[in-house]
Amino acid sequence: MAFDNIDNLNLGNLLQIVFSNGVRNQISQDYRDWEYISRYRVGNSAARELRFMFQTNYGPAAIQYRNPGQSGRAFPKAQQSTIQENTAKFKEINATIELEYNMWDRARKSPEKYGEPLAIEIQAKTTAAKRRVAADLYGDGTGVMGQLAATSATFNANGTVTFQLSTANSARGTVGFFEFGDLLLLRAASSAASAFDTNLATEPFQWKVINKDRDTDKVTLRGQDSSGADLNVTSISTQPTAGDVFYRCGQPTIPDLTAIGSSDYGTLTEVIAGLESLTQDDSRTIHGITMEGATAGTRVSANGNPLDVIYIEKALSKVKTTVGQDSYSWKMMSMAPEAHSTLVESRETDRRFQTVTDTKRGITYFAYVHGNDVVETYTSEYVPKKRMYFLPEAKSSDKVIEYWGSDFETVKANGMSDFHLKPAAGGGHENTIVSYLSSIGVIVCKHPASIAVVEDFKVTE
Repeated sequence: MAFDNIDNLNLGNLLQIVFSNGVRNQISQDYRDWEYISRYRVGNSAARELRFMFQTNYGPAAIQYRNPGQSGRAFPKAQQSTIQENTAKFKEINATIELEYNMWDRARKSPEKYGEPLAIEIQAKTTAAKRRVAADLYGDGTGVMGQLAATSATFNANGTVTFQLSTANSARGTVGFFEFGDLLLLRAASSAASAFDTNLATEPFQWKVINKDRDTDKVTLRGQDSSGADLNVTSISTQPTAGDVFYRCGQPTIPDLTAIGSSDYGTLTEVIAGLESLTQDDSRTIHGITMEGATAGTRVSANGNPLDVIYIEKALSKVKTTVGQDSYSWKMMSMAPEAHSTLVESRETDRRFQTVTDTKRGITYFAYVHGNDVVETYTSEYVPKKRMYFLPEAKSSDKVIEYWGSDFETVKANGMSDFHLKPAAGGGHENTIVSYLSSIGVIVCKHPASIAVVEDFKVTE
């Protein structure tokens, strides 16, 4: 027979309902990369922009040999060293906390009993904001979450759609950028509407992230209408165009990726530009810096081959030759967990990999020894599988990567409450309490060539 709960019995509904204590979070709260950025904070965001200067050459043509036995010999023609001024514009990231008024009022009057819902919402938005900036540390400033491969859409029986992301070396974004519950837009590379969306029987206004599979680089999304109601997307007349891209739904500026040209990645969108642009050597412009020659990052390509220790050795040797070993030491190489797993296998055959016990921090970590440097492995869900960053530390008090900005703070004037009623669309106010958080910041790299990057490799799945 079927199972019958006790509330089916006479007076059964009079029994109390027991709730387990606390709310069990089901998603990652990791924002170590934000904490890494915070360690490199060097100033606040009081200014409207940050200016800094690069020296790109010493004027070497002014140094020439001459014949000491020749009279009337001329000194070399002068060549001054080259100095350039660069400008980084501050970016603003905002967060909104919303709670139904009656819940907020009860929490205010009896925080020991009803305070948990408010605390959960505040903590959730703070965590989400820090995770967003942590992800953008590895972005390029376009705001692209992921780029589609060819023939990438699969329709599921429950009305969701699974998309295959491109893992090509030139593809923007990564599966790690997708957050559960985030709302996205699908656009053509030119920023126009995707032909996939416009040819669906039910065209979604936005796509909600339902699932992500790191092993296959696939994301499962559900279409929604403009009010946030779920749609069942069940038919298709055309596959997405290879190269179509996902952006977050609230991004104000959607760039034309096919015509960036000499546009500055630092001001291309409202999104902070991260290491993917700050370490490039493809002649793009970032904060007024042309990423080529002396101002480019130090990059080593594996040319699509499996990740191997030879590329780590090559990258570290190349960066030390490029910028010298007197000013910097390399302590950390940041990579995806899949890349780290591949390197663990290399440890069995290469003695340059070591397990190091740090008695001060009380941790044990996996490291690669190169000369006098012990380079600690650091994994992040946000690093693309095809990238590995070797981050230096200056031996002086200067920093290579600098974060200029503020912590997330409540937006209010002196004497105002952190929370206030939400204005209604037709006038008046809703029965809802809102509060706003805001932070302003920008990431700059003072010496791009000192950061080594290994790219375009395959990992062991």
